[in-house]
Parts: sequence; structure tokens; C-alpha cells
Amino acid sequence: MNPNARKNIIYSLVLFALVLLVYAWRTREGSSGVMQQEISQPGKVSFFGNTLGTEYRITYLDQDNRIFKPSIDSLLTAFNLSISTSEPTSEINRLNLRDTLVSPSATLRSVLTEANRMYDLSNGALDPTQKPLENVWTFSPSGARLLDSTDIRSILSYVGLKKINLTDTLIRKMTSGIVLDFTKSTKGYAIDLIGAFLEGKGIKNYLVQIGGENLAKGTNERDELWKIGVYYLADSMGAKAEGVIALQDKAVSTAGNFEQFYTKDSLKLSYTLDPRSGFPVSHGLLGVTVIGPDAKTTDALSDALMVMGWQEALRIDSARTDLGMLLIYNEKGGKLTQYISPELSSVLSFPMK
Repeated sequence: MNPNARKNIIYSLVLFALVLLVYAWRTREGSSGVMQQEISQPGKVSFFGNTLGTEYRITYLDQDNRIFKPSIDSLLTAFNLSISTSEPTSEINRLNLRDTLVSPSATLRSVLTEANRMYDLSNGALDPTQKPLENVWTFSPSGARLLDSTDIRSILSYVGLKKINLTDTLIRKMTSGIVLDFTKSTKGYAIDLIGAFLEGKGIKNYLVQIGGENLAKGTNERDELWKIGVYYLADSMGAKAEGVIALQDKAVSTAGNFEQFYTKDSLKLSYTLDPRSGFPVSHGLLGVTVIGPDAKTTDALSDALMVMGWQEALRIDSARTDLGMLLIYNEKGGKLTQYISPELSSVLSFPMK
């Protein structure tokens, strides 16, 4: 054999061996890193991942340090394959391409039933069929803009959850072309599913977070209430500060952003569409935080209130003892105002002004 050829073979074998060693070391490091993420200390398990287009984080107390991440990931994968529009082959996408869906899954039926409950509760303010409206409006600090030559009345003919019939065996659209999108309320629903899973495993103390939605039960490893960061209004000029809210068997959800708005006729307005009229909202509610008994309610209601407005939010807060709210709004020509439900005073780290 040619000496140069022999050298090349030797060099190739050495290089291949080095690659194998580096791969083995990196694999070992990766496994160790995952375990550090999943078991932070005896009796406490914490891990995170991705779902519904954002990150989830789960922490719970378990003396056996059982790691439920694979099971929860499987649960979330099945959930996404049913109701996520980001999954090309999901049930909801199959429904969106046709007018009927035979034998819908229990998950899709349940989510659609919950959507109808929140639709009725909000008088149509939370409508998962409003996607066509979102496609013709754009928002910026300079204002809301409708695409040229758009007839809102024709767009509204494709909006309205009550144009979809649901039975145990069939979902049928009464108007062809309606599109369902549960993006605004599915994170809370998924959190409640995870909570139910953990409780089924005997876990009584946990915190589940998906994006800006949270559900806390029991206490943390220091036997204290779980604490969640929330933004609040530091002064009437609009300065934002971050505080903490302690949750006692509650969920908390936030919608809106009081730093993101446009001004029309001396009123600061949010980037929010009203699916009932087809036009942007005309009230001054800019941000909502809702605390309630379950995540699917707080998630959906926070978005619905951004449509309904601060006056309706105050009415609901007064009528329901199971809810708490933090509202940031303005009236025409006025400064920003913050309202906090009186019963939240003992669980906030910041003063109620």
C-alpha cells in the first residue's frame, strides 16, 4: 500500500475516534443538564418545555421525585394535534378546510363547548371565529387601519361561533368558510389539563405556567404560597413596575399591554378588535389581570374583558365573588387609572392606590 494512502487511513481513523469521543461527552453533558433542570432538590421537581407556540414551566413537590415530563409532553402533543392551528394535520385544521367533521375527539368537543360557555358569558366578546377580521385590520401607535376596499359587513358573515353546531358525533358549519382559532384561550385550558393530571398522581402542591397563564395549588417548598410576577401602574403618567401576587389555589391571566396603544380623540386605545361589530374597541381599557378558580376561565375572561371594556369589567368584578381583577384604563382626556379588587390587598406586594 502507498505510504501516503496508509497515513490518510490512519488520520481518518484517529479523526473518527475523536468525533466519537466528543459526541459521547456532549451526550453525557446533555443528559446531566436535563436532570439538573428536572430535579432541583429532593422533594421538588421542576422542568420546562415548549407548547402552543410558547414555553411552559412546571414545578411541584413530590417526596419520590417522580418526573412526569414525558407524560405531560405526550398530553400536550395530543392536545396540540387536536386544537392547534399551528399543527398542519390537526383536527381543527381539518375542520377549517371543510364544513363538517365527523366523530370529533373528546378534546375538540370539550374545547368547543368551553368556547361556547365563554362566548355566552361575554355576550360574544370572545369569539374564536374572528380570524377573518384580524386579517383585514392592522394596529400601530399611529392608529388602526383597515385594508383598502374592505367591506366589514361581508367579513362579519364569516364570524360568529353560533354558526357552528356541535353534537357528540358531528361538528357542522351553518355558513361555509368559517374558521376556528382557539389561540386566545387554549393555554388556560391546557394548564387545567396538566393540573388535573398532577392531582391524579397525588400531587397537591404545584405551579403550572404556559406563557403568561398560571395555575397554583397548595404551597411551595418553603410552605409559602406560590408567587407570580405581575406588572402594575406605578403612577398616573404610565410608568410600569413589576410586583408580586401570591396565589392560594388560584389561576391568574393577563391580557393587553398598557404601554402599547394609539390615541384617538384624546383617548388611549388598545390594539383590540370587537368581533361583534368588526371594528376596534372604543373604550380606554388597556390592560387586564384576572385571578380566578381555574385557568381556562381566567385566560378566556381576560381576553374577553379587553373587548368588553373597563366598565363591564367593574360590573363583573362586583357581581362575582370568585374573581379578582387588576385593570388599567383611561377616560377621554384623562390620565391612566388603576383599579384593583379590594379582596386582593392581602396577596399583593405593592400598594393599592
